[in-house]
Amino acid sequence: MEYRKTDTESESEDTFCETRVTVHQQFNQSELNDLVRDLDLPKQAAELLASRLKEKQVLDRTVKVSFFRKREELLLPYFSVENKLVYCNDIAGLLGQLGISSYDPGEWRLFLDSSKRSLKCVLLHNGNVYGAVPVGHSTVLKEQHDVIRIVMDFLGFHDHNWIICVDLKMVSFLLGQQKGYTKFPCYLCMWDSRAREKHGHRRSGPYVKHFKLACLT
Repeated sequence: MEYRKTDTESESEDTFCETRVTVHQQFNQSELNDLVRDLDLPKQAAELLASRLKEKQVLDRTVKVSFFRKREELLLPYFSVENKLVYCNDIAGLLGQLGISSYDPGEWRLFLDSSKRSLKCVLLHNGNVYGAVPVGHSTVLKEQHDVIRIVMDFLGFHDHNWIICVDLKMVSFLLGQQKGYTKFPCYLCMWDSRAREKHGHRRSGPYVKHFKLACLT
């Protein structure tokens, strides 16, 4: 004898399945923040995503769509603005706010570089366990010897003693060999690439005997 479900029983089972699936698919605020971070979404896109998920009843009732409008307020106390440079005034506190409880300067290296638009300073984790952490930025300052000295002082390089990760041109700045923009830098000798009158006549220069960060002394 074949048993057939009534319409009432089928509707109740469908409602139960829909309710169970909805409960399992709901995101809380922390999970939504992780999703936005993994997708690398800006403020407007994150707010739009949260709004659409809210309409589909995928978010928990406690989730705030407007949370992403002021998400930078937790990080603002760790940054200061001085001499047209935005820099981090508390490295350990910033990393703690980002969820990194233990801070060891030996596990991080400092990356310095500039482009036509900006000068940036970023902390990179040696094991790539954590993402890059921006600690300095300026749209006005240029990649010059005196500027790098100021940046190092603001970041407190003497207190942290990070390994510095830079290109060859920045190496020349750090060693105090060439203070301007360099096209052919050399960190092995004291050759001046801007001495045009000596090109073709002088083939070598005095070698560097001691590597010392001149911009930090």
